[in-house]
Amino acid sequence: MKNFKSTKYIFSPIVMTSVLTFFVSLSILVFHNKLAWIVWKNFHCDMVAIVLNQKDAELFFDMGNYYFGEGDYDLDKSDKYYKKALYVDNSLERLHYQMARLYFIKNELSRARYEINKELELYSEFKRSYYVRGLINGYDNKLEEAEVDFVEFLKWKKESWAGYNDLAWVYFRMGDYKKVLATADSGLKYYPDSVWLLNSKGVALLNLGRNDEARSILKNALFTAENMDVSEWGVAYPGNNPDIYNNGLDAMKESIKRNIDLIDNSGK
Repeated sequence: MKNFKSTKYIFSPIVMTSVLTFFVSLSILVFHNKLAWIVWKNFHCDMVAIVLNQKDAELFFDMGNYYFGEGDYDLDKSDKYYKKALYVDNSLERLHYQMARLYFIKNELSRARYEINKELELYSEFKRSYYVRGLINGYDNKLEEAEVDFVEFLKWKKESWAGYNDLAWVYFRMGDYKKVLATADSGLKYYPDSVWLLNSKGVALLNLGRNDEARSILKNALFTAENMDVSEWGVAYPGNNPDIYNNGLDAMKESIKRNIDLIDNSGK
């Protein structure tokens, strides 16, 4: 009868390392999508997340949003990641909308219009796109088109102070001060303390020669502005660089003061 000797298998450190590496690599391969999101959401290591997953449009979209004011502010990075998302899925909901906002902030109005029109083509039920297109058309001196867009937006969101204020801005540029006044008053029914709407109404009254009324409204607007926190001002301008919020609020105060001075000096 043969004697069988027991055999012991001893794994060397090199073999163990190779096995562990294999299983780690396998885990990464299987769970790379979740891992990419974990790395991005917890550490905002965009380059590592991209290595882990280069085919997730929503991941790239989230990165674009992060660099467009939700976290660090970097418009070039935001543009880069929106384009990556677009390459993976060119019909991703709200992607063209965000790209339109981005190009508007960068004053690339033709590109912004293309993107917002694409969003409306894909998702016509998302009426906020009309507001963005109204801004684009307004800044591009397409005032009649901007008017149509803001009116359409206000049909959907009739309590939007920004919609009324920007429609009033379009009428002001058209030189129709009666419509500026009527539009500002419509918004003030919902937001009686809105510094933007008060300023629009005051400027309309000033241009209509109703100086005493204009002075009263503008002083109210100035009081509101002087008691406004810079973060409150910034909420009205999403997508803008937070570093300019102070300058923007100061510029608004100075504009209101100049109009009040204009009234006070008109009788001298």
